Amino acid sequence: MGNQSFTRGAIILATASAFSRLLGFVYIVVLPRLIYDQGMGLIQMVRPIYNFAVILSIAGLPVAISKLVAEQLALGSTRGALTVFRWALAIMLTLGTVFTGILAFGGRWLVTVIVRDLMAYPALMAMTPAVLILATVAAFRGLFQGLQYMTPTAVSQVTEQICRVTSMLVFAILLKPLGVEYGAAGASLGTTVGSVGGLVVIIMYYVAWRRSQSSALGREPGPAPIAGWDVLKQLFALSIPMVLGAILWPTMQMIDTGLVPLRMQSAGYSRDAIRESLGYLGMALSLMYLPNVLTSALGVTLVPAVAAADATGAHHQVHRRISEALRITFLFGLPSGVGLFCLAGPASYLVFGYPQVAAPLQILAAGTLSVGIFQVCSGVLQGLGLVFLPVKSLVFGVAVKFALNYYLTALPGLGIKGAAWGTVGGLVAACLLNLLAVSRHTGVRIDWQELLIKPLIVTLVMGLAVMLAYDKLSDLAEALLKPPNWEQARLLAAHNGLATAGTSVIGIVVYFIGLVGTGALYQRDVNMLPKIGVTLGTWLSRRGWVK
Repeated sequence: MGNQSFTRGAIILATASAFSRLLGFVYIVVLPRLIYDQGMGLIQMVRPIYNFAVILSIAGLPVAISKLVAEQLALGSTRGALTVFRWALAIMLTLGTVFTGILAFGGRWLVTVIVRDLMAYPALMAMTPAVLILATVAAFRGLFQGLQYMTPTAVSQVTEQICRVTSMLVFAILLKPLGVEYGAAGASLGTTVGSVGGLVVIIMYYVAWRRSQSSALGREPGPAPIAGWDVLKQLFALSIPMVLGAILWPTMQMIDTGLVPLRMQSAGYSRDAIRESLGYLGMALSLMYLPNVLTSALGVTLVPAVAAADATGAHHQVHRRISEALRITFLFGLPSGVGLFCLAGPASYLVFGYPQVAAPLQILAAGTLSVGIFQVCSGVLQGLGLVFLPVKSLVFGVAVKFALNYYLTALPGLGIKGAAWGTVGGLVAACLLNLLAVSRHTGVRIDWQELLIKPLIVTLVMGLAVMLAYDKLSDLAEALLKPPNWEQARLLAAHNGLATAGTSVIGIVVYFIGLVGTGALYQRDVNMLPKIGVTLGTWLSRRGWVK
């Protein structure tokens, strides 16, 4: 169980995350049809409160663990790495217990004061036990990420999602007859069941890893080179800024939960309409974040990779990893955002069955690339120990979002679309500040022609091809698919599904060909593809199609 390369670890995490999100599509597609838009709205109302408790329990410590473990290993001390992990685990168990208790005993008050809708209370209680479990899981994941061994994190994530999705649908079906609030609670209970599955898997990997290290630890001379008090000081010095930054993510969601209903009420929207609109926004957000599986994985793997290189003074390696991560971010982020914009309507109808989701989704698509850049730059800055800088960027982003939400959501013509614009504005502001911080503190030179111009040209061509292809494929599906005895709604859904799937494939092919044609694709990019990457990259390189 040796450590894995920076890009290899990112691909492992991204593949697991992509698979987990594909599993999540099962509940994304089915759940709104089980508990309807109001049930989805109830979950969206309490999700930020639950996320807030999880973030406070985890307290930014997994990133701190990852950085400190990577530094200890770079200096040749496995004992020091284990000392870091043990102290961090004790802290996270304590915090998890405290915040689980706060939700358990103060949940009704929180729902009454913040959400102002007691129908959301059962959903919050169903999620509460997961807080302690996820804090424990996060400590183990921080250790393995610091080891630059991403497989345990990946496998535990997939296991957690399988258990979560399965139990979410089962309990939603069982409790739905009791009312929409209990259907939402049943769906929320899947979060707790999934966290148990993830915990079991990560502990199994830890036991196996400790056995493999027992002989090496016995041969390692001397005591652990880092004392417990020093570990605590370093953990808190790193984690306190990180938890402040992490709090700001659900704070952006809490703005939607607390401010948006008030402002929409002032514009004349009814309570039912507000619940439905928040449900549509939540569904759109889930699609907006979907393409960022790779950049999220890059951000995670950059922390130990940059920390280890910086600890040994390999600054050229830091620059190379930053450039590579940003290039991959633009290569994936640009077409993802344009694709979501062009197919917002068909994708919303296909995935959720609610075409109304398309309105906020088209707006949120503009924030996909910003999320990716922010994640990657945060990983770089955290790996360098500059943990306050991402926090400052987010503070500014939250301020921008608050101002935009306050003004835009009260406009009768915008409503929930104003909240979507506010989210995009906040993300763009935070992203730009983070990118400037990385450039200023590392001195890395960005080749904008390679990074932005070539992928942007290819992306625009792809967007045009996608819009034309969907119309043609819709007509073709309508002409060819005419099963007897199908009602109109089912027939329209089938036509849309076929056209959307076909258009997505065409978009991917056009984008790939465009990258090859403009020389924007490198062999190392293709090599990262699972299974076929090395073979395909070699084949393309021999023909001169990639650099």
